[in-house]
Amino acid sequence: MDYKELGLKSGLEIHQQLDTGKLFCRCPSVLRDDKADIIFNRYIRAVASELGEFDAAALEAAKKGIVYIYEAYSDTNCLIEMDEEPVKPTDEQALETVLKIALMTNSKIVDELITMRKAVGDGSAISGFQRTALVAIGGKLKLNSGKTVGIQSIALEEDAARPMEKSEGKIVYRLDRLGIPLIEFATMPDLKSPEEVKECALKIGELLRRTCRVKRGLGTIRQDLNVSIQGGARIEVKGVQELEIIDEYVKREAQRQHSLLELKKEMLAKGISQKNFGNEAIELSGIFENSQCKFLKGKKVFGLRLEKCKGFFGKEVQPGRRFGTEVASYVKAKAGLQGIIHSDELPNYGISEEEILQIKQKLGCGEEDGFAFVSGEEKKCFNAIKTIRERCTQALIGIPEETRNPLEGGNSEYSRPLPGAARMYPETDLEPIKIGVEKLKKIEKELPLAIEQRLELYKKHGLSEKLANEMKLSNYACFFEELLKKGFNATIAASLLLENFTEMKRAGIPIENISREMIVEILSAMKKGDLTKEVLLAVAAEWAKTPEKSLFLIIQKFSIEKISESQVRAVVKKIIEKNSAIVSEKKSGAASALMGDIMKELKGKASGSLISRILQEELRAE
Repeated sequence: MDYKELGLKSGLEIHQQLDTGKLFCRCPSVLRDDKADIIFNRYIRAVASELGEFDAAALEAAKKGIVYIYEAYSDTNCLIEMDEEPVKPTDEQALETVLKIALMTNSKIVDELITMRKAVGDGSAISGFQRTALVAIGGKLKLNSGKTVGIQSIALEEDAARPMEKSEGKIVYRLDRLGIPLIEFATMPDLKSPEEVKECALKIGELLRRTCRVKRGLGTIRQDLNVSIQGGARIEVKGVQELEIIDEYVKREAQRQHSLLELKKEMLAKGISQKNFGNEAIELSGIFENSQCKFLKGKKVFGLRLEKCKGFFGKEVQPGRRFGTEVASYVKAKAGLQGIIHSDELPNYGISEEEILQIKQKLGCGEEDGFAFVSGEEKKCFNAIKTIRERCTQALIGIPEETRNPLEGGNSEYSRPLPGAARMYPETDLEPIKIGVEKLKKIEKELPLAIEQRLELYKKHGLSEKLANEMKLSNYACFFEELLKKGFNATIAASLLLENFTEMKRAGIPIENISREMIVEILSAMKKGDLTKEVLLAVAAEWAKTPEKSLFLIIQKFSIEKISESQVRAVVKKIIEKNSAIVSEKKSGAASALMGDIMKELKGKASGSLISRILQEELRAE
């Protein structure tokens, strides 16, 4: 597709979990897979805003009558998450992180942070709303290609509960995720191709990771794509997680809108109007009393004649998805039925030619007419027929603005209408937060380094290219830079944080018990020579298992008898003599080649700094 000719416009909304405490309570922000010990149910009903308006998405959700079941833990969840107690003040670390992002993008930060309630109709927020606060607007983000993308807004909000199970009329949520802070980063619709959307998403991800305070792993970041083409409409594909195919979602949404506009042209060219969809639902149950179609046999079935619409339901709108599938997704969301059967996919499903002929006769179909039918409870069937009429009528008007769910591979399906302004209203349990100039000046001094600056700093301290690239966007990067200021060995510190801790975690060692203060103590002991490299990992692992003990006692448990300086010198001389040819050739440059042999010989009985000093002295004396 020629996206310039199509008039493609796209914007991104990135929702990234922050690695801090929960936003409005002091519970830990950890996900759990063990069995919950608290379970309770809730239902949703729509409530008018202060202006007396009802949000369309909230009304649609309330009509479904779904029961929402919530799972919680008595030791890591609280009454605030259960909507039984007022919220606590906003987490300071989370707010500081979002302010850093705003400053890093030259955004205009608000003078006063006002938390709002945003109506949520899918049960993922027990209260029926999500708390969100606008932090900044109007910044800029420069992509690697040189393109500058405008930033619409940066907000701080709480994450929703985690869906665990969905079935007919029931959804189970877990409260462990509810309340984890999210940064919502929204761009202007400045992206004009699928490739630009992907590039922008990667750049935003890099920007957020530079703060060292974002969670990592599947589900911690979600992308909402806003896509439109000339003559189309703004569509939000919500909750895309597969960053590697984010461009594919944009391509397929552009294709869907283009295909629907072409379908509209064809329908109008055939003289189809709203009147063609005005037929009443007709019961077809008798046709299927002895049918070979198992899911229709003996069930309530209702059908609708679609005048002049033969072939239209079979038109492809996305790869593998036809207009009939598009209509079926509306029926699924609005009427609670699994889908529809239409004339353009028959014969199929065990439905015979004879049964098709009977359907046409019963509905009064002519040669150019199509039809659709549904099966289920009578009330749901009538709602489904109404939905089919509405969606077909909408096809004559244009593309409806809506929120869509991402499907595997890049397609999407209807979820709900785009929410309106009526769903936003002020949070009455939280006072506004004034963002003072002094606070911003302090945060500005602590802004994270750019990637290029980090790599230059790490190289200066002798870090290998491999470790430097692993560290540059690690959550340890800011802490690592503090360790460098304290004069600790860069390679030892980076290896401990990036490699050794990972290995320990895989071995089942609870490294989460090792605080940053404890890491500083460990590296300080190494710097002083109280702890050798040979027993470093054993000491760290033991301390993780028994964090209540002092480092001194842990080191004692693993201490190796020290030897005198004269004994070290004797070993050094022996190794130099053994490698006389290398020493003659390289002189003092032979130190790196000999150091390993000496360390191996001494087996941790002397510190690396002592061995290095004596080795240099003996080489100079040669």
